[in-house]
Amino acid sequence: MVGNNNDILINILLHLPGKSLLRFRNVSKQWLSLISSPYFSSRFHKTSMFPSGLFLRKHASSSKPIYHFISLDGKQDDEPLRSFTFVDDPAGVKILQSCNGLLLCCSNTLIGEQNRNYYIYNPTTDQYTTLPMPGYRIPNTIFGVFLAFDPSKSPHYKVVFVRSSNTSIYHYQLDIYSSETHFWSFSSEIPNINYSQGVYCCGSIHWMIQNSRDLLCFDVDEERFRRIPMPEIPDDWDQPKCRYFGECQGRLLLVLTNDKHSTRLFDVYEMERDYSRWFVKHQVDLNELISAYPDMRDSYSDPSDWDHHAFRILAIGYKESEEGSFMVLHIPGKAITYSFKDRTFRLLYDFAPGCTDIEGCITFKPEDAYPYIATLAVV
Repeated sequence: MVGNNNDILINILLHLPGKSLLRFRNVSKQWLSLISSPYFSSRFHKTSMFPSGLFLRKHASSSKPIYHFISLDGKQDDEPLRSFTFVDDPAGVKILQSCNGLLLCCSNTLIGEQNRNYYIYNPTTDQYTTLPMPGYRIPNTIFGVFLAFDPSKSPHYKVVFVRSSNTSIYHYQLDIYSSETHFWSFSSEIPNINYSQGVYCCGSIHWMIQNSRDLLCFDVDEERFRRIPMPEIPDDWDQPKCRYFGECQGRLLLVLTNDKHSTRLFDVYEMERDYSRWFVKHQVDLNELISAYPDMRDSYSDPSDWDHHAFRILAIGYKESEEGSFMVLHIPGKAITYSFKDRTFRLLYDFAPGCTDIEGCITFKPEDAYPYIATLAVV
């Protein structure tokens, strides 16, 4: 009875993890057709939007990037994920961005853009594609590359390249690749800012603007730029320090702290979906965490300094209920989860047991963390 009713069968299959679904495609032609359909992939995304792990890029002397995979359910492997082997790239492969389950990757070459390949990789299905090169990209400097993928709206994605213009290396323009058309489109000159770190959320890519109280926002479908204001900060702040800028489940998130004061207490800001305002989503108190891990204190800095307590925010995760919302912190040698609801914390992973040297134990930055979200999207 169930086997002949697609709706019931789909509802059952949606409760299975992505890796299991890939195996079950071999059960029958019916199951293969259901699980491989865009409809099922879209439904599956809605049930697996919560990150289940993090890829962490380790800074090492090795010529090829080394990664740790940290499972957010606490089940860890003892050895790091040494490298990505989905493609035979002589220079190795490094991650540039994680976007709703897909990874934007590129060759780790340091000898010129003409030798660099760009890949879209689905770690759930272990499928990848190599992006074609636009005809006149080779002579240009690339300032940033960004993946725009929202499976709740479309099974297709776009990749945005920020590069030097054809007229001057001091001016920028965009190359945009569409997986739907397999064609590139090209923009006129765009604002000149630092495009190295961007966050895709709600159909747009967002960048911090140095020494500005605004963010720059680029609507990928409309190919239009606009500015949005940063949150209001207290009058007695000097220069706000950005401790985290990211997204989770369509929420644009920002953590700012005062660069002249200690950061035991801080707020997590969230942007309204209509971009009307920022509001304080969570208030964080790290006093108990610091008491439990005194190695977080930098004995060489003043207690009032913003970096006196050594931690970095690697990720923020939301679940349907507020009870499940948390952030992942990196403190000397360890990854910690911190619950927003009750301000409790637990050890997620110990990278360097017994490490007491703060400088030697802090190895990951926020830009080194890439969330893993299961998806069946076709690349």
